[in-house]
Amino acid sequence: MVSIVLVSFNTVSELLACLASIERSARSVPHEVRFPAVRLIANDANVGFPKANNQALPLVRGEYVLFLNPDSSVEPGTLERMVAQLEGFPERAAVGPRVRKPSEFMSPNCARRLPTWWTEFCDLSWLARIFPRSRVLAWKYYAGWDGKSDRDVECLLGAAMLCRSAQVRALGGFDESVPLYLDDMDLCKRLGALGRLRYLSGVPLLHHYSVSARKQPTALIKRLGLQATYQYFVKHRGPGYARGYVAIVAAVGLASFPLGLVRLVGGSLKKARRRWDEGRVFVDWAWRGKDVTYTLPRL
Repeated sequence: MVSIVLVSFNTVSELLACLASIERSARSVPHEVRFPAVRLIANDANVGFPKANNQALPLVRGEYVLFLNPDSSVEPGTLERMVAQLEGFPERAAVGPRVRKPSEFMSPNCARRLPTWWTEFCDLSWLARIFPRSRVLAWKYYAGWDGKSDRDVECLLGAAMLCRSAQVRALGGFDESVPLYLDDMDLCKRLGALGRLRYLSGVPLLHHYSVSARKQPTALIKRLGLQATYQYFVKHRGPGYARGYVAIVAAVGLASFPLGLVRLVGGSLKKARRRWDEGRVFVDWAWRGKDVTYTLPRL
């Protein structure tokens, strides 16, 4: 049996649509769905994706657990194919579908490498976006590979990931000290020590991406991502490596001001302001102490 865990924060309509898609597409697979509102796991605030998923783990009865975002739509055959690709390959610790937005073939984040100084520098500086086919600058997203074939990857997307329940429990579930955006990377890092992580090209899953996060202030979301990456590096690379990351963020932030001016001279005030706003967030975050917890406000 597969236990499907969904965590919802002010996404009622998306959650209902997701549940309906599960019932339509997974009728041939024994499954159960768990999420806090149904199982009476009441939270007074948004406790975050890791803790909310961990709250559901003691209730999981299936041999496999699918972590699924409520702003996703499960297509017919998705669950069956994912189970077959995990059940038939004992060397695998997790499998993930080809997650996509309505307008794209594949979202790059569903098959990526774990973070390093280089991957984060290329992301923060927009180099990975400007040169998406570069095997050097877009190395994080396996540039040169089009996503049309299955492959082992370092990191799957926590929005849709099928794991072995026993292994997830043995690892203690998600690390609750690693906040939004890096929680799946941390779990994949630890799962990768137990087996392979497999991206499945022939298993599409529609994801409407961060429905609840879009309601939050952009600057706060960026700070959450920076803080999460910093904590990930402290845990898996050490304090010195994490301090190096802070220096990279500060350098990219300072460089954003002259780059914004270039955008302004080029005639785009909107793009210039975007660069400047981002630069201010980066510099401010790098300057502040790191013993801080950023929380999402209740909307």
